[in-house]
Amino acid sequence: MSFRSYDLLNLVRDFGEALTLTKVTTGGTYNPATGQVDNAATTDYNFTGYFYNYETLNVDQIKKGTRKCIIPALGFPVEPDEKDVIVGNGDKVVIVSVTTIFSDGAAVCYLCHVEE
Repeated sequence: MSFRSYDLLNLVRDFGEALTLTKVTTGGTYNPATGQVDNAATTDYNFTGYFYNYETLNVDQIKKGTRKCIIPALGFPVEPDEKDVIVGNGDKVVIVSVTTIFSDGAAVCYLCHVEE
């Protein structure tokens, strides 16, 4: 599915919902006993975003819960990264990859491939 950047922002404006991006802001320390990172701090960023279904020619590569989320970049204080979490409207998804959409050299929105 392809969109122009203006179309993406219109989807957010017309159908967007309140979401929260949870971003790890400090790495913490690796605990070899548990295999986890301890004491990592996170910061929450509220935004209005839009989820839509993922379409591809090879449906065998799509896992259940795979979708895209549009995050408007204009005025958003951070760039989303892989492994950041998006929460809202009963959803909790993890960002797998991010594509930044530019217009005239300025970031307009982030297309995030997300999975449950």
